[in-house]
Amino acid sequence: MFLLYIFFAYVTLALQAIFFKGTKPDFVLVLVCFYSFKYGQARGITYGALAGLLMDTASGFIIGPNIISKALSGFLVAKLRENIFQWNITVNTVVITILSIMDVFVVYICFGTFSKMSFSNRPWGVSIVGIIYTIISAWILYRFFYREKDAGFFSR
Repeated sequence: MFLLYIFFAYVTLALQAIFFKGTKPDFVLVLVCFYSFKYGQARGITYGALAGLLMDTASGFIIGPNIISKALSGFLVAKLRENIFQWNITVNTVVITILSIMDVFVVYICFGTFSKMSFSNRPWGVSIVGIIYTIISAWILYRFFYREKDAGFFSR
């Protein structure tokens, strides 16, 4: 199952590149959240780090920002899942929103710290639109990954 999710991460990167020009949703973040929710903290962190590595190598910039942000997302989703009794589409949307914002900041901070790139003059509208796209994609994919009657992909 792990290799299947790695394959999904690779396919989502390809789909993002093909269908979205400029601002893109972060489908990989959504996959990391769903995977971490289903398989727990250790696997979520591992999957997040590997999916982030795929993103970093595909971007052609420095290796590390997406590894850190996606692994952190995998950790946080698993921690939240342990502490939240009722997981539903509203909670999922709020968590994805928070993680999308966190992801943007972690990547910006890493780029600013470890490279000569400065995002201080970059318009925030691009990031905000990407976060909105990610929220919408998570909301749509939630129905695919989680079904009430049989717990879908999330059955334990």
